[in-house]
Formats: sequence, C-alpha cells, structure tokens
Amino acid sequence: MILNRRQFIGTAASAFLAGPIFAAGKRRVIVAGAGISGLSAAYELSQLGYQVTVIEGRERIGGRIFTLKEPFVDGQFVELGGELAGDGYKRFLGYADKFKIGYETFEQEFETGGAVTNLQGGIGTTAVLKNNLYPIGSVLEPHPYNLTGEEAKVLPPALLSRYLRTLAREVAGNAEKIAELDKLSLADVLRARGASENAIKLMGISLNYNSIETVSAGGIMFESGRRMSAGTRANRIAGGNFEIPKALAANAKKKGVKIILEAKIKMISHSSNSVKVSFINKKGKTVTLEAEKLVCSIPFSVLREIVITPSLPEAKVRAINELSYTRITKVMMQGSRFEWDRRNIGSSIWTDTALERIFSMSGKRGDARGIFTSWTEGEGAQLPEKMSDAERQIWAKNELENILPFMKGAIERTQTKSWTNDEFVRGAYAHFTKGQYRALKPHLKTQVGPIHFAGEHTAENAPGMEGALESAERVVSEITGQKK
Repeated sequence: MILNRRQFIGTAASAFLAGPIFAAGKRRVIVAGAGISGLSAAYELSQLGYQVTVIEGRERIGGRIFTLKEPFVDGQFVELGGELAGDGYKRFLGYADKFKIGYETFEQEFETGGAVTNLQGGIGTTAVLKNNLYPIGSVLEPHPYNLTGEEAKVLPPALLSRYLRTLAREVAGNAEKIAELDKLSLADVLRARGASENAIKLMGISLNYNSIETVSAGGIMFESGRRMSAGTRANRIAGGNFEIPKALAANAKKKGVKIILEAKIKMISHSSNSVKVSFINKKGKTVTLEAEKLVCSIPFSVLREIVITPSLPEAKVRAINELSYTRITKVMMQGSRFEWDRRNIGSSIWTDTALERIFSMSGKRGDARGIFTSWTEGEGAQLPEKMSDAERQIWAKNELENILPFMKGAIERTQTKSWTNDEFVRGAYAHFTKGQYRALKPHLKTQVGPIHFAGEHTAENAPGMEGALESAERVVSEITGQKK
C-alpha cells in the first residue's frame, strides 16, 4: 500500500518502538545517510562510545562514492561519483593510511579549476569543434566559431580558467567582495570583462554547474577557494574509492554500529533534546527510531521531500528547499584503445557536441582496453536524462563513433549513471545560483536542536569527498563538544 503524506504521518505516530533498540546507558545517535560523511561520523562517534544506527535508503553504502567494476573486464573500473583525491585530501588519505588501503599518484593531469593551457602553444587538450578533431597543440586558425584575439588562442575551458584565476586574485578570499559577486551570474561577470557572446556560450559547456547564466559568480569564487585546498597532485585508491566507505562501515560495525539499508526516511520529528526518525523498511513496514542526536547527511535535494516536525527555522527551510544541485549524466564505454593511443588523444577530449567531455579514466597507453566516459552536465545533461539507461548507452556509443570515426566498432561494453535521476541525490553536488551564496550559505551547516547537518554541501574549506569528511568532523565536534 502506498501512503500519502497525511496517512504516513498518522501511521508513523502510532508506530514508535515500545523501547529503545540501543544498549542501556549509551548515548544514542542516528545517522541519516550512509555516504562517506555519514559513515565517517558514525565511525568516529562509535570510537568515542556512542551507540550509533545508520539509516540508508539505498541497498548499498557509499552514497556518491560508487566504484563500478561490472560489466568491465581486465580489472578495469570507473568511479561514478567522486573520482581523484588530491594530496590536500588529508582526511580521505588519512583513512586510507589508517585502514591500510593503498593508493598511488595519478600520472595524468589533475584539473582543479579547468583545462590548462599548453605551454608549448596551441590548445592543451584534444578537442572536437564543428565536427573537426583538433589534436593537442593545434592552433585554431581560422577559429571555427569566429573567435578572435586571446579568445581564439585557447579552448573555452582554458579561457574560463584565465578569467577565474584573475577574479580569484582580485577577490583573494575577501568575503565582502565574494558577497558582491554573488549578485551577478558568471555570464554577467564575463560580459562585463569583455567576453564575446560566442565565447560565453562555449565556456558554458560542461561547466560543473547547471548554467553559466544562473550560477553565482560569488559562489564560484567560494568554491574556487575550496578547490585550492585539494592540492596539486592527484591520487587514486587501489581498488577504487569505495574501499574507503567500505572500511569505515566495517570498522564501525566492530564497535556496534548498526547499518539499516533500504530504509526510506519519511519523517523526522524533534524536540529540544531528542529526535525520532520514521522510515519505510524493505518489507514495506513503518519503523521509528529514537535517539538524543541526529546526524543528517541527506542531500538537501532529497531532504526537502521529508516531513520534518516541528518545522525548522524559516532560513533553514529556505536553504533546504532552494539549494541547487548540478545535473550530471555519465556513460562509460569500454573497448580497444589502440586507435585512441595511435592518434595521441590523451586523457580527455573537450567537445561542442552532445557528449560534451570524454575522459579516458581507466587504462593507460599500451593497454588493450580502456574505459571512455562521456560526461554531460547542467543544461547539456537534459537530453540524456530523458532516455532510459539502455537508450542512453546506445546513444552515447553512436555519438562517440560519429565524433571519432576511428573508434567505430571499438566499444565492447557500456554502462551509465544519471545522478539527476538518482532518487537519493537528484543531482551530483551542490552549488549556488545568483544570490544564494548570501541568502543560503549561512544556514547550510547550522544545527537545529538535536539535528546536526553533514555532507559536502555544508563544508567550508574543502571540496568533494574531503569536504564531506570535513563536515563529519564538524558534527562529531558539535555532538561531543570536543574540538579536533
């Protein structure tokens, strides 16, 4: 039976457990979400003597850290979510060291803020523009989009990086200047600095945000500061990034942490000193757990669908309801890399096509096979999002062969992931649209009574996976009162 919102609240109200499932005398914490922030908080709290239960809607742990090994062969795999760990990811790599998980430096270029200009001249990344393939080092003369001057010398991602580096130097972490830039979209700022409309449109391809016309310029400066902390050298976890959440879960369980999977949270009720979480378990029954504290690591894009009673403060509700999440859809294609290597394509191709960017993220020169991942974002992701998984795989393979005819017949296996269509995320990661940096950011991480908020969207100093761990560190400090 499917319950509507009112029926669920009535059912949940009568479904509270008669007694706690936690050990007597233990301080009790519920963690909502078994992504890396939730698992880190659960692990660290369990080490300090807390009785912790993790509730996760998926049938697996890990959240947006998802290492995909099937259907691929030759021991190759790809990361569907968080990819590389910079040498500034001290918490993430610290867990690897703690749990004796190996990692190695990733030799290909590590991008922290856009493509890098080729110092020898010409474009620094292989590109496809108007159906023509431009190898690394190509000079775009005449420019296929009639760009001139400095705009014509580099690819749009590298041009955008130049603008952002200049802007970052001008802002230099000044909160007031960042707040002023929040009044403008990135496109507004680029126009004011003389960028042509053609260049702005091209710089909007695979931007890491939903639209160059709506994303906050101030928000990008805030995010640029976080990305700087990632470091300059990339590392790859042996066996994939999922080894980290897997180790956190295994070691948390040794300390008595319970992890309940396939449990879809429907309601959170709270008082000044306790919280109750009601969910539908995999058998379709309503279950309610109670604790002194809740660590909520659920993305706001999903949390806005959960009943919270009494209602949170107005500013918090607005932050939950309005925070933007970047749309991302990927298609992974494994096949022969002989022709790719023979033509010296490199680690990626930037295109003006529907596939946007194509990365070679598994395998290396000389290997028989590689995995080539198309990565569409923001407005560009809308087309593949509308397709079924099977349709999207066929579409991407055909598009790849149209763009790179020499790859025709090379692809053997395909898989896909749309983070926008994932009911437990509804987007890849958070970002601010114009005006949201000032209006929403102050309220993202704020605690409300017994509810503490974690996740990459609440991090102040680090991006991605490291930001998620930063947030877990903060909520553990909030709950225990111990500063790290």
